Amino acid sequence: MNLIGLAAARLSRQDMLQGLTVLLAAMCVVLALRWPAGAAIVNDSWFVLAPVRCVLLAFGGLAWGTALGCRQRRSEMGESYVPLPWSPPFGEAAWHREVAATLVAMLSLAVVTAPFDVLAHAATYPGVSVGWSLAAATLSATGFFGLGLVLGRGARIAHLVALLPLLVPAVLAGAVWLDLALGIRLANPWFAALRPAPWYAGLMALATVAAVITAVRRPEETK
Repeated sequence: MNLIGLAAARLSRQDMLQGLTVLLAAMCVVLALRWPAGAAIVNDSWFVLAPVRCVLLAFGGLAWGTALGCRQRRSEMGESYVPLPWSPPFGEAAWHREVAATLVAMLSLAVVTAPFDVLAHAATYPGVSVGWSLAAATLSATGFFGLGLVLGRGARIAHLVALLPLLVPAVLAGAVWLDLALGIRLANPWFAALRPAPWYAGLMALATVAAVITAVRRPEETK
């Protein structure tokens, strides 16, 4: 099966479908609440929708990346354990294919939700270009996916897998604290969505490249 087929199969799984549903519902709720009604002429919906979209994509990327990164190796599972076809052990060729499929699926989520961003941007007409708005959300999805792979692997090595439901939101909260402490837009997707942030773009691009390298590794390199 080619990469597009693998990504389509990944998107059809229940967790991704639920994530897409939540993402689309959030976009609709934000537009419904922030879109002006009656005689109001000021439309500021983009200033809420763009950060919400970036944060939700970042959260999804971090969560799904963490779930992949914390997988056990086959040697850790015991000889009698047979892994499920949709949950290959860490480091095997099938695992790297799943990383690639999930990365493409994250890109698909960014593309599917892009029209909401474009609509709100056109109605609000902020001082930020729509190009940056779309790029920030896409980098948030793929960059935090790469960071999630690292977080999940670190949790597995440190025997902290049971704490991952707490660590994932803690990382996003830590990103907010880090930006406020440093006074720059480095890791917080909410702040980065509202104004061009070169440091954020660089960090997310680096994490995305790491995820791509992980996805395209040759099977023989995983032995």
